[in-house]
Amino acid sequence: MKKIFLILIILTACNAPPKYKLTVCAIFKNEAPWLKEWVTYHEKLGVQHFYLYNNDSTDHYAEVLKPFIDRGVVELIEWDSQDKSHHAYGGLMDAPWSACQLGAYNDCMKKRALGKAQWVAVIDIDEFIVPVHGAESLYDLLDNAKKKGIGSLRLFWRVFGTSNVENLAEGELLTEKLTWRSLDTHPWNSQIKSIHRPEGIKFCLVHEAKRFKKFKKWTVDADVLRVHHYWTRTGLFCTEKRKMTTSSHGEFFEALHQVEDKTILQYLH
Repeated sequence: MKKIFLILIILTACNAPPKYKLTVCAIFKNEAPWLKEWVTYHEKLGVQHFYLYNNDSTDHYAEVLKPFIDRGVVELIEWDSQDKSHHAYGGLMDAPWSACQLGAYNDCMKKRALGKAQWVAVIDIDEFIVPVHGAESLYDLLDNAKKKGIGSLRLFWRVFGTSNVENLAEGELLTEKLTWRSLDTHPWNSQIKSIHRPEGIKFCLVHEAKRFKKFKKWTVDADVLRVHHYWTRTGLFCTEKRKMTTSSHGEFFEALHQVEDKTILQYLH
């Protein structure tokens, strides 16, 4: 009788639904000024858990993330780029940083999110998932995709410029101040990021993934769901980190200031 009872407990545990419906996996380095807005935004969107891999940061990232860690929202993993064991899943890439990055993504898929998360979005700290028609539409889409046996959702970029914002004042949001982006036909907007089902992923790449055969991919229309990519961030950031200015790269910046897009504002307040 005890043996039967134990088997029933095990079977129930194996068939239990994942704890989280939507999670995010990201690797970061020295992103402390941007982390709070990024985590808060996606949590308000309905993301339940974050797998964040710190790659040798020297800023105050731990202080910023502590409130989220204390609430159990953020799972912080220290991911030293010099630790070769962290490269195990990324060994197919020649560049050391690529191996470290892919190692983090596949550690998340295979060891941390598997069995715990129904979906994992693999994005960067300068990328924001944006459902065009409300947050509910995102979760309806995820439910529909799961029913259809989809293993990966492919979301197009919409790349934003600095909107001529040199720097953010205390309390100002990047997503609220930067509202000008490139045309839909801009070459960068053909790039995608993905939301994966961990059990469907054989090997996770930066933008896509190699899936097991029975899991399909679905490319989502950008007018339904997309990723707002703030690659330049502010003018000051672009000057200091990207080594680019409007005087040296005028055409580049002009191409990122063609369309005023306030879609994300519906989620900020």
